[in-house]
Amino acid sequence: MSQPADPLFAQLIFSVREAGALLLSMWPGRAGQREVLSVSQKGDGSLVSAADMASNEALTKALRSLYPDDFIFSEEVASDAATVFASPRTWIIDPLDGTSAFLEGRDDFSVLVGLSVDHAPSAGILYLPARDEMFVAQAGQGAFRNEVKIRVSEGATPRDGHVYVRRFSSKAPHLESPMMDSGLALAKVACGELDGAIIKMTTHREWDIAAPMAILREAGAMVTDERGVAIPVGTGDIAFQFFVASNGRIHQQLLNILP
Repeated sequence: MSQPADPLFAQLIFSVREAGALLLSMWPGRAGQREVLSVSQKGDGSLVSAADMASNEALTKALRSLYPDDFIFSEEVASDAATVFASPRTWIIDPLDGTSAFLEGRDDFSVLVGLSVDHAPSAGILYLPARDEMFVAQAGQGAFRNEVKIRVSEGATPRDGHVYVRRFSSKAPHLESPMMDSGLALAKVACGELDGAIIKMTTHREWDIAAPMAILREAGAMVTDERGVAIPVGTGDIAFQFFVASNGRIHQQLLNILP
């Protein structure tokens, strides 16, 4: 990877890796793991565990140290949407994306840290600790997986089984990929392993998409809502129904399979 445009970003990547190591130490899928995690249910039905909170504390501490003037918008801390919207620079974090996957011992959970500057995705870190895969991007610097530059696929037609579809039934089920957590799926779009992804925004929020959006854009992807309109981040709310990401060449075809 080239020298980061922001020299503090390399330190943040290290902190994300440390948060991932912390999650692995608590992960039920780890051999010999005997710790029983406390788990509770949020108002939207999603789960939160002691691992989510430990990772959140580590990431928040790192961000406050590195970027003391920036706002932090975390899944695990209540924030007023107007306050989030008013901030010109906001770090949007999901300290454990895929809590259910994590608790089931699956390896497709991730740590997501994205930066919004004036409501546009400016930087992103997506780390899959159990797979030791680190995806990073900064605006104008390209996107990388474990320091190797990545790019979206190039086909003009979506391949069967290569479009991730979440929380709805598409008009083209033959295109749908196997199920996985959304962070991993969006990373696969960025590196060309999937051609596209469509997520119905039922429980997903900005912390699920901010970091992947920055990585996707730097990898050459197109990201829009169901109308084909660019999606802002750092607004504190979701004002669209579907998140659609593709290699760009098949984007209209994906919009056409929405219900």
